[in-house]
Amino acid sequence: MNVLRAARRRADAPRLRRARDDSGAVAVEFALILPILVMLLLGVTTTGLVYSDHLAITNAAREAGRFGSAVKYDSNPTQWADNVQTRVQQAYYNSGSTLATSQICVQLVNPTNSPSVIASPTTQGTTCSSNVPGNPTVVPGGSCLVKVWVKKPAKIDLGVVAIPSFNIAATSVTYYGRATGLCPAG
Repeated sequence: MNVLRAARRRADAPRLRRARDDSGAVAVEFALILPILVMLLLGVTTTGLVYSDHLAITNAAREAGRFGSAVKYDSNPTQWADNVQTRVQQAYYNSGSTLATSQICVQLVNPTNSPSVIASPTTQGTTCSSNVPGNPTVVPGGSCLVKVWVKKPAKIDLGVVAIPSFNIAATSVTYYGRATGLCPAG
């Protein structure tokens, strides 16, 4: 019996020694993996937040387009455009940031006239002249278009790795619906 026990102890000894020698390896491996894991988690989280912001901007532009197509502009076209611009800010639901008027562009357009812009806000966005959305291919005669477009900077954060910031944008082009087929000249 004693001989068997001694043989087992000798057989188990290298295994026990190896287990004691590998005790710090798990901590070292975790320390090597942790920064990559944190960067991955930060990237996924901030990408989700940027996508949520894109959805909020898209919703705000569409809501302002609907609002602009239902509100009368005849008495004061500039006030109409200011109200549409304010509606974008009201409909934007990101609690972490707001939209400035310099990021919001609004126009009421009669595509058959030249110049075609009937109304634009008092303070138009800084990138409005270069990014005007196009007209639909078919526009019923005498119809006006409400154009709302928004552009906002965004950034995905990975912690230590810098990713260049980029712009998220949304566009809405709707028919002015107060008077069907009738859009007075500006």
